[in-house]
Amino acid sequence: MNTLKSFLILNLFSFQIFAANVFINQAGYLPNLPKYFYYSGQADSFYIIEKSTGTIYYSGTLVLSVKNDPATALTLYKGDFSDLEREGIYFVKLDNGDSSFSFEISSDVFRSAMEKSLKEFYYQRCGIALTPEYAGEYNHPACHLSDAVLHSSTGESGFTENTGGWHDAGDYGKYVINAGITVGTLLMAYEYFPEKFDSDNLNIPESGNGIPDILDEVRFELEWLFKMQRADGGVYFKLTGKFFEPFIMPQEDKEERYIYQVSSPGTGNFAAIMARASRIFSIYDSSFAKTCLEASILAWKFLSEHPHIFPQGGFRNPIGTNTGYYYDYDDSDERLWAAVELFESTAKTEFHNYFIDHYNDAAILDSTMWWRNVKALAQITYLFSKQSSVLQEVTDNISISLLDYCNSLKERSNRNGFGITINPGEYVWGCNSEVLNNAILLIFGFERSGNSDFYNKALTQLNYILGANALNKCFVTGVGSEPVMNPHHRPSGADKVADPVPGIIAGGPNQNLQDALLDSLFNNSTPPALCYVDHVNSYASNENAINWNAALVFVVGYFNSEGKMNFENDK
Repeated sequence: MNTLKSFLILNLFSFQIFAANVFINQAGYLPNLPKYFYYSGQADSFYIIEKSTGTIYYSGTLVLSVKNDPATALTLYKGDFSDLEREGIYFVKLDNGDSSFSFEISSDVFRSAMEKSLKEFYYQRCGIALTPEYAGEYNHPACHLSDAVLHSSTGESGFTENTGGWHDAGDYGKYVINAGITVGTLLMAYEYFPEKFDSDNLNIPESGNGIPDILDEVRFELEWLFKMQRADGGVYFKLTGKFFEPFIMPQEDKEERYIYQVSSPGTGNFAAIMARASRIFSIYDSSFAKTCLEASILAWKFLSEHPHIFPQGGFRNPIGTNTGYYYDYDDSDERLWAAVELFESTAKTEFHNYFIDHYNDAAILDSTMWWRNVKALAQITYLFSKQSSVLQEVTDNISISLLDYCNSLKERSNRNGFGITINPGEYVWGCNSEVLNNAILLIFGFERSGNSDFYNKALTQLNYILGANALNKCFVTGVGSEPVMNPHHRPSGADKVADPVPGIIAGGPNQNLQDALLDSLFNNSTPPALCYVDHVNSYASNENAINWNAALVFVVGYFNSEGKMNFENDK
């Protein structure tokens, strides 16, 4: 290249004018893994340019990815720059002048997102002061110190001390069913990939105690859950006010809060996570681990004595209450999960037999996990069990089902313009969590089979969450160039701090338009992946929830560091 031509190119590409139709992972890319962006304009070639110097380090040609993508109505081109492994801060420049946000290539590129998404659980803590030392500008006094009155639906009366735990979402309620899948996901991440989640310096009150902070945070929730168990083993459904709170700080919420009746789905969730906690905490605190196992066995006793869903038909809000009710009309998946976790923790035949008798009552694994269906969590536990008495035929059946499902996710990804694993029609409330939970199953599919396609598809799901989507939005607060700024999250809306609490993941597009703001902005002809607004009033697309954050922690933590599962998969 002659000197004049070099001068002209370097000057042309030193200008970075962001175009809204260049879609990248705004957190960045790992050096040795696939790297690509999407573009919805007209161009032929692209350049990857170092931000600080204007130097071109890679050039390539755009390839058509999809015409008229049904989820976005976009025609998308893909630019692959996987061969660029040099660490640095770059941006994409198209030959027509359009450019992307800046992004980083680094072996540490996901650390900030990992730490923020896990620390977000600290900001959700209830019943303690969040002090400036740990919470910075998001500090506030202790809240909800009068929890809670026994609601008449319990058949009991009076007050029971019930402080602690995490606020469930953008409101200040606490729900056992959602706590179950949340704690289960976090414990699963640590149990199978401890080297990826062993940090003890997250700057929470327990940091530096020799226990990974992910377990310290989980224990804060478990200590509250103990208080939700009745003497007969049954577990109360939730602790909330009768109505959702206004947008006030948690310590300003002085309305009376209630504990609602026992439910069998919640009791099954409780039994499962307490059993799992017992084996994980055994190396750190044997007394606490013993308490967890005893609580789990007591919950199983309640389930055994109540073989049908309780209350009949599933929990529903009583008249006069209008908070979340996580309606679950089928507790068979929670019972299965409880049984397999107890088997894994005790090796007892009773629990093994229950799992063997029921693991294939319906399709073994044909959907991802979410708060209403935790069957996939049960199947994963058995598939990767360390117990010597597991049946090879059963693990083979589960393995086949998992890999079949992962192949179906791969096919969905190949059809989607941005490579995600949900179809048009599935951009519903909390769909970002389905994207992430599918990524978790793809990760386990990779760990089981070694199929790198599953690994790469799991990474594609994370790319989408972190900005490689039609909205050019990083769905995680405090991460990327265009993060969520106005989540439906009461502390973020009431604390008078400019930026929201970091590490929150928003629910994502909701084509059902289930709040007034979405309904006023979009209609049935809007492409489903675009039915999202970054506004505090959009609870149906822009709220957070602890179970969604748990899935994010798992996936971003998995890709944050090298390492495989902590035991050989020889089954």
